[in-house]
Amino acid sequence: MLAAINLAGATLLVLGGLLVLAAAVVIVLRGRARGQAIEIPPGMRPGPSDAALETPLLHKLQGWGVVMVAFFVVWFPFTWIREPGQNLQQDRDLLEQSVDRGRRSVEPFSESNQLGVGCVNCHGPELQGGVISSRGAFAFPPDLTNICAGPFGTPAHPAIFSQDDIRQVIMEGRPADDPIMPSWSIRFRGALDDQQIDDLVNYLIETSSENVPFEDNVCLNPEASARALEANAEAGSPINPRDP
Repeated sequence: MLAAINLAGATLLVLGGLLVLAAAVVIVLRGRARGQAIEIPPGMRPGPSDAALETPLLHKLQGWGVVMVAFFVVWFPFTWIREPGQNLQQDRDLLEQSVDRGRRSVEPFSESNQLGVGCVNCHGPELQGGVISSRGAFAFPPDLTNICAGPFGTPAHPAIFSQDDIRQVIMEGRPADDPIMPSWSIRFRGALDDQQIDDLVNYLIETSSENVPFEDNVCLNPEASARALEANAEAGSPINPRDP
């Protein structure tokens, strides 16, 4: 019995030693094999598969696409609603700037006002009519503060039936009038371009509209312009600055 026990213990001891030795041999051999393997730099190692790359990228692009679509869905109606008001305000600002340039244009030229053409020299300091010497006599340039009232006019001062008539008188002048109204447009050998003339017209309309009610304002109210033309025609021999 004792001999059998000793034999079994010796066997187990030998087997345990062999197992430990085999493990040590495996570890040593694996280390040697790993040291002999070729090291591949990270930049040269095979990359991830197409599926691993394309799926996250596709999801990212789809997400940004949804964000952009949502942005434009909100932005386009918002811009469309605000644009008419912005355009109207822009037109008002441009008209205000034009009127201010026209106000400076009617004043005499000076170093501080290089836009001035001196309308007040003939039409009076407030454009309410003036007195000048012309051809050896006194002449009376008309009042421009109510130019949109649509008077019948006289041969010396033709009637104004619309803002186009004001523009034409300034552009072409009235060389046959007494006093002489010179032409101011560069198209008729004058000194002003179209923008400067438009500034003068806008200023005269703005000034006249402060004194002439809208219902009688031939510069801003087409119905008033039509009534003035009809009344002038009924009076006989209409005097219109557009006529040759």
